[in-house]
Amino acid sequence: MRVLTRYVTRLFVARFALLLFGMGAFLMGLDLMANARGVMAHDDGGTAALARYVMLRSPTIVSDLIKIATLLAGLLTLTLLIRHGELTAIWNSGVSQFGLVGRLIPLAIVLGGLQFVVDNELVPPSVQALQEWGVAEDNSRPTLQDSSGMTWIHVGDDIVRIPAENIDAEGLRDFTLFERSAEGRLLARVDVRHAEYRDGLWQLFGVTTVPAAGGRPTFEAQRTWPIDLQAANLQHLLAHPRDLSFYETQRFVDGRGGSTWAPYLYETWHYAKLADCLIPFLMLCLSVFLAQQSQRSGRLGLLLIGGIAVGFSFFIFNGITLAMGEVGLLPPLLASIAPLAIFGAVAASVAYWHELKHRPT
Repeated sequence: MRVLTRYVTRLFVARFALLLFGMGAFLMGLDLMANARGVMAHDDGGTAALARYVMLRSPTIVSDLIKIATLLAGLLTLTLLIRHGELTAIWNSGVSQFGLVGRLIPLAIVLGGLQFVVDNELVPPSVQALQEWGVAEDNSRPTLQDSSGMTWIHVGDDIVRIPAENIDAEGLRDFTLFERSAEGRLLARVDVRHAEYRDGLWQLFGVTTVPAAGGRPTFEAQRTWPIDLQAANLQHLLAHPRDLSFYETQRFVDGRGGSTWAPYLYETWHYAKLADCLIPFLMLCLSVFLAQQSQRSGRLGLLLIGGIAVGFSFFIFNGITLAMGEVGLLPPLLASIAPLAIFGAVAASVAYWHELKHRPT
């Protein structure tokens, strides 16, 4: 049966690559049409600026398309097998639906690994580079700034208020630190001229401390700030958790360092990045299970239309549960895995019922 596995995999990979490239080029073209003027106006590089923009935007587009391309490639591959009568021969040789799914597991592992690599190694640096470049920033993300333009950061028990433009890889400038007790009681307001990260410790310069209980303000030229936050992670504080890697969200979930978003938002996307790696396997399963029903009815259009409808229903449901997890209406783990568990269980149950119904007696 290794021949069958290689044959089906080869058919799938060819269609997956074509769909990923074709849809990616189409979406990138639409994106360029919308943002080319801004890119060229922002940078004097001309076509070089456009090329750089394409390179930086491509990882995000590819990340979104891997799951869709998996679904469509699976449907097209099985449609071809049905049209040539090969799927009937596969069933008659004793390979069940679950047997065919089992032979696609190595392919699903590769696709899941590809999803993980793109999401965690390519997307975060490309999004950060676009933000630093200041070109075509994504305005769909919730803002971190209040009405006065200030960004609020939770660091240990303390709260930092600072303009976003005063945060960079070199440190922090002109910010206010609200020192609190472990119970959340305000202890003092500390105005800081700037902060630098030196030898594993933060050094504050130009420090004015105003006790919350009253009393005279005190001034210090320099003092140590004992927090677990590296200078390299400063830009991560401003990024939406979706645009961070799995390992970066793990840091915020564990409470190591500061954070600007609610803990459940980081936790939701932390689990979602793992769940995304399982979606290609679900798409392959849905394709196989729907192919069995279409092969019996002889209606290939039903396979394509039904598969696309079921697949995109999953994507919509997945988006809804993630949104509920982001605002705290669902537990983070449930918000991330519920769509996979529900659609997977329903599809497997229907397939198993058909296996029992058509099993020879």
